[in-house]
Amino acid sequence: MNSNPEVLFLHVPKFSSYYKPLDEFMNITYMPMGVFALADLLTRARHSVQIVHLGLEWILDHDFSIIEFIRAKSNIKVIYMPLFWHYQSYDVINVASKIKAAFPHIPVILGGFTASYFASEIVAEFPFIDGIIKGYAERPIIDLTSVITGAVAALKPLEKKVIQNLVLSNLSDLNSKVIPGGDYSEGRYTTMPGGTYQDYVTEAAMFNSMRFSALSLLKNFGYYIKLFSFPLAYSKNLSISDNIKYNNMGLKMFPIEVGRGCVTSCTWCAGCAPNQKKMNYATGVMWRDLQKVADTIEEGMAFGYKTFAVCFDIEPEKQSYYIDLFDIIKRRKLDCGLYFECYALPAPEFIKSFASTFNLKESVVAISPECGNEDVRGSNKGFNFTNAELFNSLDELEKNKIRADVFFTMGIPHENIKTLYDTKKMISDINKKFKNIGRMMSWGVQIEPGSPLFENPSAFNAVTDRKTFMDFYKIHSGKASDTYSALGYSVENYFLDGVLYSPEEFSEKIMKIKCADFCFLHNDCASYNMPLAGRLTCRLRGLKFKLNGFGAARYKEMERPEFK
Repeated sequence: MNSNPEVLFLHVPKFSSYYKPLDEFMNITYMPMGVFALADLLTRARHSVQIVHLGLEWILDHDFSIIEFIRAKSNIKVIYMPLFWHYQSYDVINVASKIKAAFPHIPVILGGFTASYFASEIVAEFPFIDGIIKGYAERPIIDLTSVITGAVAALKPLEKKVIQNLVLSNLSDLNSKVIPGGDYSEGRYTTMPGGTYQDYVTEAAMFNSMRFSALSLLKNFGYYIKLFSFPLAYSKNLSISDNIKYNNMGLKMFPIEVGRGCVTSCTWCAGCAPNQKKMNYATGVMWRDLQKVADTIEEGMAFGYKTFAVCFDIEPEKQSYYIDLFDIIKRRKLDCGLYFECYALPAPEFIKSFASTFNLKESVVAISPECGNEDVRGSNKGFNFTNAELFNSLDELEKNKIRADVFFTMGIPHENIKTLYDTKKMISDINKKFKNIGRMMSWGVQIEPGSPLFENPSAFNAVTDRKTFMDFYKIHSGKASDTYSALGYSVENYFLDGVLYSPEEFSEKIMKIKCADFCFLHNDCASYNMPLAGRLTCRLRGLKFKLNGFGAARYKEMERPEFK
């Protein structure tokens, strides 16, 4: 880690939300996997680099000021800020504005999924954002950093450097040095000197050269490892030890980059195949070299991680890839756990190989049937399966002594209040039949930019209150939108009363049903309660916060907290 870097990566979580059993909490505590890899690429290109997690620094020192930190680092020449999840929208922009006001000479560049999706709108609305690298960033960030830091030869007066995938603000000083990568506002390619411009897409050689475990580039990385795992929320009015006790599954989990892309389309998912093409200019799926994935696991273990998380079951018929990976892990004698999130269902061969490879005390296989009604599931989910097939998979996991998490949604398209209670019955049936269930959770899903539901809500008999980046920015600037209770859309006749409620009303009604009939809260967040016990746990937690001077009334009265 460099004490006086020329390149700063700055991760800004969503700093303040409210949810009764968490009280005021910070969300998006994990950083995107690519941050470590991009920082490492620049290090190998001989740039001095440091990563700062602003939420982590606040936990360790509530008076931490990113402005004073940058002021003390006299060598910083560029700041890269990931805006991957839309929950970060307000906080990332707010922190960027403070930085740019204090240091107008330092370029501030955004990247990540949300920034990419709304790139043209963001640079037009917020001119203090110098630019956005849209889509995959490996080659663009190397080229841009070289220009900004003066690592390339001096440019001739009328000669500019072409930076692929770059969207620039019209007011950015970088306009005199680089050519932005295309007119994305209308989806056109730009003709560059010497031929037609091509967007950058990660090639296999680059992908397999990337190091996603460069944790030592992060300031206070030891605390990052200790504090942040699943779930992703940090209760701001609990101590560090209580957060670990109540808001942590007990597994130190490090997410592993296995591949990129998608071959299907789920109604609520921004990572669907059509949006991958729109956002990243890529089609199909790219798989990372097996040995490189094993290298990342081995390097993560050296930092103290015991469990690794994979959320890339994008081509279920290719679960043989993972079986081959498991064989490599066994040959290397890596004693670790795996948290594997299935998009479809795990094949019997996968389950057997999983059980023989990993420390099962540190491992989970997660399945998301989403709903108990087969027709609703098939209308929403890219990888469909029957209820009988689901129960067979859970049975196979139990026979192999593998813990299973089961996740459900609420309020999705094609569902209604009647079919929702098919989910309640399925939860009850799973609870009665299986002993190996860890978490069993039901959530609403906030609308994501780029998802089919966002792109064309009328196709799903829905309306949404979020169409632009400014919609997300404004909603996340207040206190109404947290991860759990503000869905951002409404489905017509969901409650079989012929009414199309406003998104706010729809969210409120879904949350009331969740609290009454689907609450799963447990003080051990690696486990679950059935609704009655869950509601009691929630009330006791809320009462404890209130007795300590916190709670909903205090949160509503206070000014919105912000990073310094």
